[in-house]
Amino acid sequence: MPRAPLDDSPSTPPSYWAATATPAPAIPEFDGSERADFVVVGAGYTGLSAALHLAERGLSLLVLDANEPGWGASGRNNGQVVAALKHEPHEIEEQFGKERGSELIRVVGQGPDLVFGLIERYGMQCDARRSGILTAAHSPASLSDLQRRVDVWRSRGAPLQMLSRAELESRSGTAYYFGGCLDPRGGAINPLGYARGLAAAVLSRGGVIRRGAHVRRIVRAGARWRLELQRGSVDADKVILGTNAYTDDLWPGLRKTFLPARTPQLVSRPLRDNIARSILPDGQIMSDTRYLTVGVRMHADGRMHLGGGNGTAGADVPALYEPLARQANILFPNLGDVEWEYRWTGWMAMTPDRYPRLFELAPNAAAALGYSGRGICTATIMGRELARWAAGEATIDELALPASSFRRLPYYALRRPLVDGAVLYHSLRDRPSRHARAS
Repeated sequence: MPRAPLDDSPSTPPSYWAATATPAPAIPEFDGSERADFVVVGAGYTGLSAALHLAERGLSLLVLDANEPGWGASGRNNGQVVAALKHEPHEIEEQFGKERGSELIRVVGQGPDLVFGLIERYGMQCDARRSGILTAAHSPASLSDLQRRVDVWRSRGAPLQMLSRAELESRSGTAYYFGGCLDPRGGAINPLGYARGLAAAVLSRGGVIRRGAHVRRIVRAGARWRLELQRGSVDADKVILGTNAYTDDLWPGLRKTFLPARTPQLVSRPLRDNIARSILPDGQIMSDTRYLTVGVRMHADGRMHLGGGNGTAGADVPALYEPLARQANILFPNLGDVEWEYRWTGWMAMTPDRYPRLFELAPNAAAALGYSGRGICTATIMGRELARWAAGEATIDELALPASSFRRLPYYALRRPLVDGAVLYHSLRDRPSRHARAS
């Protein structure tokens, strides 16, 4: 199986997404001659969404990326377009207050509308299908929790549908789970294709993107910000940082506000036709209720794709993929021996409470990150919101996500044992008992 190169490689790592995504638009390297009123650092979903929404306003903007659009997590994730954060509505309202919490719930619930709307408006070729998200209960207790969740969301107008064990088996092709639910608002995309589509849309609106542009330092230059690169510099009125899990030391302490974790992705060779047609036959994408969520999807060419279920803050090693490969045969016993043609990882930015972070770093400098596995919709939303801030249409406190206090994690130096220990703990906790499985 091809292995992703080290994270300091400027090339997009080998993956199923890289093999099938529409080619990237032509983007020159930074040569030091560019000028712009607004500079966005990072060409992932956050940065590209911010740039596109600024470009739609006719503003002068420049996107700088050390590699190329979609190189990081935006081009390496499972491609699930989900209309929710990792929290229940009452938890969000307790965290942010009734008014702000309700607004955040509403905005995030409309996330798939934003993503699929941009895809349609700009004709992005990213294998988008809005056929819904299945959530499967891995234990009787999680099924009860899921029923309560569906009841709460339905009371707020969300069109979720509870599924019996037999109904979920019919829709998914696996008898492993105890039941589940369907959220028709969500769907699936080729995430790298989406990132490249956003980049092409930015260019079509007159925005400028430069690759090979590793920003080393940001300093004051009078009333403006000066971004210093290996070759030259550029001044800007406002700066947006959208580097998420690939944040380095560009802004002091920013990388210490989250924990980085690798998550594995596996894609098989095309399965036998009868097997391929029996798994997720209606085109949905499925995840489960475990803390270490396993995502399953089928591609149009008959390949099975699994993501998640494990993680590490360490190296990309073969052992990282073994639990995920075993899970495929647990879910679908008729698979037999599966040949996994593609495997890769990407860094995910996890926050302790799994809420994303919005920071006003200094006057006219802001950042958003820490999507904790819900990046496609949330990062696109945050890019749009940061564009409103940069354009002067809202203060940082008026955006959909309340601004966070800038706090470095005091245990950041212990990130590897903490992440790996948490993965081990939750992998044991997520296992249903033998009695529950037998029932």
